[in-house]
Amino acid sequence: MDRHRIARVGLAAGLATCACFAPGLRAHAADPSDVNALQQQLAVTQDELAKTKSELQETKDTLNALKQRVEALAAAAPSAATSSLAPGTTARLAPVNADNPAISFVVDTTARSNTHGDGGEPLEGGNGFALRSGELFISAPIDPFLRGYATINGNTTQGFDIEEAAVVTTALPWNLTVKAGRYFADVGRLSHWHDEALPFVDRPPSIDRLIGGESRAEGVEVSWLAPTEQFIQITGGIYNSIGEQAGTVLNNTFGVGSYSELTYLVHPTTYFDLTDTFNVEVGGTYFAVPKDNDRHLYGVDVTFRHQPGTSGFYQGTTLGIEWMWNNQRFANQTPQFNTTGAPLLTDPALPFDAITNPQVFGSRFNTRQGGYAYFESFFGRRFSAGLRVDYSEAPADNVNTSLLYIAPLSPNADQILTYSMFVTWMPSEFHRLRLQLDQIVARGEPDDQRITLQWTAFLGSHSHGFTTR
Repeated sequence: MDRHRIARVGLAAGLATCACFAPGLRAHAADPSDVNALQQQLAVTQDELAKTKSELQETKDTLNALKQRVEALAAAAPSAATSSLAPGTTARLAPVNADNPAISFVVDTTARSNTHGDGGEPLEGGNGFALRSGELFISAPIDPFLRGYATINGNTTQGFDIEEAAVVTTALPWNLTVKAGRYFADVGRLSHWHDEALPFVDRPPSIDRLIGGESRAEGVEVSWLAPTEQFIQITGGIYNSIGEQAGTVLNNTFGVGSYSELTYLVHPTTYFDLTDTFNVEVGGTYFAVPKDNDRHLYGVDVTFRHQPGTSGFYQGTTLGIEWMWNNQRFANQTPQFNTTGAPLLTDPALPFDAITNPQVFGSRFNTRQGGYAYFESFFGRRFSAGLRVDYSEAPADNVNTSLLYIAPLSPNADQILTYSMFVTWMPSEFHRLRLQLDQIVARGEPDDQRITLQWTAFLGSHSHGFTTR
């Protein structure tokens, strides 16, 4: 408050005092002009008092706002400390819960019936029940720089196995992350997903045949997140091998003779928000075995999503497409024989010596392709339904995956088209039932109709990453 306002307040007080003695002064204040002047001064003083009161209220409001801001800054002090790290460094994760790791378990069972299935490829399954996965997942931070996790799985066909056991860095500079051990390599869209995380009952046949099911690998993998507003991530890896394929012998399970026999991977991916409700994710995959150009696999995947973000019946739709090209030299195939024990020949020019020498038999470069497209719509937060179409070719052009006969040497050998329809009901976030119907059209085999009921239960907090992005 300045000196002029103080003077005005004092004048108002003086006027109030004069008013108290007004009866005694009436005889001496008979001049009307003096009365008018005093009234004007009083009015001006009242206005100044009103303005001062308003300014005091504004000051009080400002002080309250500043107080709330200070309290908010004090509450956010830990996060602010991490954000003040020097450029090029990554915030370290405190080893919270290091002595009490997160543990969860998944029980994934199926009941299946085939029209013509006998349990072998491509008409896999037959009639009956199976424990497809009993998966134990363990994860915990090790120290401020490292975390570790392991997935131990048992099922009806393969028994007990350690699917994953890996360590992951958490504090490297320049947005880098390194993973090492046994894990699912970052291949394509669905190859590195566990079975219970898939949007349908089974893995698409094209992935099973061209990659070898899950992209399990042993090696080291480095991911780099670009420091841009646009999400861009590039992953590179070196492994003994990726996946498993019928018709080949993995001779590098415990290492190889030269680095050229290892498998090298690069996988870039990016994400766009097209509108407030539409987004798209695009990825590419390339991995190869350099020695003698033994293998080159190329892949591209695109995922569209519509998420309205409303509480209505319709909750959104996901459309996913992935296509792969596999160029591979099969030099370790085991020759097949008919029921009488005689070797099966399909190429008259193939010398008989090759039949008894697996390193020569079938040693040719094969180019195969396959892929799938699917959509899934979500309703009422508990239900979803979708369709899937899959096309796949045998990874080798001289071995039929049924392993019953050798197919003709043709670029189109052993084509399989699979049409699937699936419905999912989740009574809770830890419990899921899914029904899937498949129509399988395989070259050289009768068409097969398959029905599968999947029942999955999750014990504990179970997650393999943000798969619902």
